[in-house]
Amino acid sequence: MHIKNYFPEQITLNVNNNGVIALCQREHDKAITLSLTHDGNICDEWTISPGEMVMLMNYYRNCKEGIEDSSYILPSKKNTKEGN
Repeated sequence: MHIKNYFPEQITLNVNNNGVIALCQREHDKAITLSLTHDGNICDEWTISPGEMVMLMNYYRNCKEGIEDSSYILPSKKNTKEGN
């Protein structure tokens, strides 16, 4: 099934190997489906709960602000907070 028929409204991001990740949520505060597609066809799919998505966004923000360490998210910035 083509991804556009599966979820008509979505956030899409290009990824390696000419793939696309689509983030889709059918209802407010419900599970988010992430679909990996190639040529518009779904080849992998997983879900994430709203709470987990909020946690991931907070973690990303904290890494960008230097509150938490992540060499993957922000390799050039070191954590400057004491005790972390």
